[in-house]
Amino acid sequence: MALKRRRLGKTGLMVTEMGFGGIPIQRVSEADAIKVVEKCYELGINYYDTARGYTTSEERMGKALEGVRDKVYIATKSHAKTAKDLRDNLATSLKNLRTDYLDLYQLHNVTEDSWKTLQAPGGALDELLKIKEEGIARHIGVTSHSPTFLTRIVAEGSPFETIMVGYNYIALEPSRDLLPTCKKMDVGTVIMKPFGGGAFTNAATALKFVLADKNADCTIPGMQLVSEVEENVAVCGGSLKLFEAELASIEADRAALGKEFCAACDYCQPCPAGIPISFVLRTEMSTLRRMGWTEGLMKQTKEVAPKVAACLDCGACETRCPYQLPIRQLLPEKMDALLKRLEEHSIP
Repeated sequence: MALKRRRLGKTGLMVTEMGFGGIPIQRVSEADAIKVVEKCYELGINYYDTARGYTTSEERMGKALEGVRDKVYIATKSHAKTAKDLRDNLATSLKNLRTDYLDLYQLHNVTEDSWKTLQAPGGALDELLKIKEEGIARHIGVTSHSPTFLTRIVAEGSPFETIMVGYNYIALEPSRDLLPTCKKMDVGTVIMKPFGGGAFTNAATALKFVLADKNADCTIPGMQLVSEVEENVAVCGGSLKLFEAELASIEADRAALGKEFCAACDYCQPCPAGIPISFVLRTEMSTLRRMGWTEGLMKQTKEVAPKVAACLDCGACETRCPYQLPIRQLLPEKMDALLKRLEEHSIP
């Protein structure tokens, strides 16, 4: 069963409509991680996404794909804001991935605020362009949780050849303006979080929903088990029609999660108390499920807790939230649940 391929915008890369998202392979043994990536290749997946910030993901992916490097597309990302840091991250990524070039190099999780820093003299954007000119990165892209920000920079003619954004049957905003704009501008689209970070009832239904959108070029679900790879590839090979039971499960998830599912758009910011709202609302049911407890996540959780306790109850966040979430109610509930998880060192 051959996976269908779609053109990744102006990159011209013909990528499989489902790629591999490299976050979850941090959570299993190295041997099991390599087996998962090798199974992806065996079943025809040709697009592999990871990031410098995903601890062991790059290294494990590099070991799994070293022998077939010329037959796959490898994409990685950097949170670096300065030219020097980006160049340093690039060197580490190339070493980990056992390659001397990247098919796609992306600026990672860019926001309106960080965009200003990235464009400033000595910022990472100019260095990214140099890396492309040197041929070390054949193509360049950007990732963000803000569809509005991405729509704006794409419409303005940014140098990025691809964007990555979260999109699923609850976080629908990208389908309204961003994805059609990218199609018009010939910018490739990579879809993350098709399963809502693991919060949805049926992964197959969620995958079908995104794959059915012809404006979505490549969807990259995270997979940490060989069985998950096999199941998701089977979905790609079947009908994408959503049947009555599947539509019912979507509506059930929307009803259950619609008033507490944070899409991490960060329209609620800035918070006068300095609370990273999307971190609090998403971490237990999304980030923790995907990445497990890392040193950085434990540290950040401990640092954020006092800020939540000092919430001003001003309600400014709720006036800005496009999903009308009851943020003031959710913040203490989600923070308490996360702290309990931290104490137990447990994962949902």
